[in-house]
Amino acid sequence: MDTSSDSGTPELPPDAHRVVSDFIAAVNGGDLRAAIGLFAPDAQVNDQLRNFWGIHAICEWLEREIIGERVHITAMDVRRHYDVVILAAGLRGDFAVAGMSQPVMVDIYFTIQDDKIVRLQLLMVRDDDEEADIRKVP
Repeated sequence: MDTSSDSGTPELPPDAHRVVSDFIAAVNGGDLRAAIGLFAPDAQVNDQLRNFWGIHAICEWLEREIIGERVHITAMDVRRHYDVVILAAGLRGDFAVAGMSQPVMVDIYFTIQDDKIVRLQLLMVRDDDEEADIRKVP
C-alpha cells in the first residue's frame, strides 16, 4: 500500500497506517469482531449518503453489507489530507451495483483518533463527467 503521493502529501503516521491496514485485513478476512473493534463507541459511518451512528448501528452495517456480502478491499493508494486518511480502493464481493462491474472503485475516508476510527465515509469514484444522479432534476 503506497503511503505517499505525487503531490507531496506526508506519509501516514504509524497508528493511522496500522488502523487502515487492520481494517482492510478484518474486512478481507471476514472478521466482524476485529472490524468492529477498530471503531470508537460513538463513531459514524457514511456509506453512499447513508449514516450509521454508534457501534451498534455500525456493527449491523458491517455484518449485513460488508462481512455478509463478502466484500474484499484491494488498496490502490492511501494518502493523508489534514486529519483524514483517504484510501483509494477497489471493492469486490457478493453485491451488485446497477450498471457497474466489479471492482467498484471507491474512496474510503478514515478519521482516526486515539487508534480508533471515529468516522468512516465510503464514496464511489466515477470515471465519467456525467452529472451525479443526486443532482439531476427529474
